Amino acid sequence: MERKIYYTLAIIASITAIVTSIVLVFLLHDFYSPMVGSIENIKFVFIGILPAIIGLLVFILLFLYIISFILTTKIIEPIKFTTQNIESILSGENVKVPEVYEELKPFIKTIELQKKEIEDYIERLKKAEKIRREFTANVSHELKTPLTSINGFAEMIETGMAKGEDAIKSAAIIRKEGNRLLELIDSIIKLSQLEDLNIGKEFASLDLYPIGETVLANLTPKAREKNVSLDLTGRRTVIEGNRRMIEDLLYNLVDNAIKYNKFGGKVSVNIYPNDNLGIIKVSDTGLGIPTEDQGRIFERFYRVDKSRSKKVGGTGLGLSIVKHIVEFHNGKIYLSSKEGEGTSIEVHLQK
Repeated sequence: MERKIYYTLAIIASITAIVTSIVLVFLLHDFYSPMVGSIENIKFVFIGILPAIIGLLVFILLFLYIISFILTTKIIEPIKFTTQNIESILSGENVKVPEVYEELKPFIKTIELQKKEIEDYIERLKKAEKIRREFTANVSHELKTPLTSINGFAEMIETGMAKGEDAIKSAAIIRKEGNRLLELIDSIIKLSQLEDLNIGKEFASLDLYPIGETVLANLTPKAREKNVSLDLTGRRTVIEGNRRMIEDLLYNLVDNAIKYNKFGGKVSVNIYPNDNLGIIKVSDTGLGIPTEDQGRIFERFYRVDKSRSKKVGGTGLGLSIVKHIVEFHNGKIYLSSKEGEGTSIEVHLQK
């Protein structure tokens, strides 16, 4: 870049000198021709002013050199410094900017911020890819297990290996595993919809308490199977939200509390307003969650006790759906659990 500037200035200086010389010759010719009247005299005059022309040319060159020096110092050098250190900046090294280049600090800061944004974006892509792979692997496993069971018992009935009572038991297992598959697929669809950024919010004013009453009424038969009592307390609590999602949130919380409760246990649901929040608190008297597992309980397909989850028909997606719904409503979710005593999940939703 410096060479280009120097070449340009040199060309400008040369052109300027030539033009100046030509102009001077014509001016002098017009001035002296009436008095002298011959070419020889004009040449003589030109030779006489040649030192002045050379002096003017030297002055022009010096002037242009000073300009080039200023340009180099004030413009080119900072750019050179930046380009030479750009690799260090991008690699995360701490580049010390000399005081003379103070004006470059905002530019370098911008590069560092853009670098951070790109790194964060790449990290999110890597995380999303990892989640996708894990999700695919988990779904494949979750689908394969009940399908294998269904296929095995169906084959026993088909070949006549299971007859009478055995055939009835085999059919019941097929039905149970089929329901498990339907529940898993339904949960995956709901989770996929929640993760779709283009989904419409369709928020409206909702009273949480009647929704809680409906959900508990729908889950009462399932609770009776385990002799689990359901208790709803609270009062009118109005928020802005998506009705279908809030119904799914409450259903998953209460259903989860029933599934992982002990026989003869209790599930308490408390719905009430608090300042600018609507609170939903679901507590159970189950076995509780170990401390080391509590940080991962809202992850997809994560189960504290896989064998127990399989036995009660858990998909490992219920609490993950709850978490996504809460985040969709810009709310917060809190978990409190003690092994052997039970679990309490509290959801805070904006009014």
